[in-house]
Amino acid sequence: MSVFSAVGQVWAIARKVEEILELQTKARFALAAIGDRLDRLEDRMTHLEANQDMLVTEAKAAAGVAATGLAGSILSDAVTRITRLEVRLEDSQHRLPPPAG
Repeated sequence: MSVFSAVGQVWAIARKVEEILELQTKARFALAAIGDRLDRLEDRMTHLEANQDMLVTEAKAAAGVAATGLAGSILSDAVTRITRLEVRLEDSQHRLPPPAG
């Protein structure tokens, strides 16, 4: 093996080591970028979960208000009907002859 051949092989090996180190640096930067993106996604998910809890609470409150309003409407309608029936009953009692006794 000649000196030039040995130097050529060492040069080729050094070149491969340099390429491996460049790839390692690129991989390190890529992994750091992926880590940052995962951190942002985790923060976003935490925020969305917090908003979901708030949304559920607001939906329950709205359902309660709607149920109360509906119950109030039904009660109001029932009171109106009962009042009309009482008025009709009083009118019909005034038209009847007094009880014999």
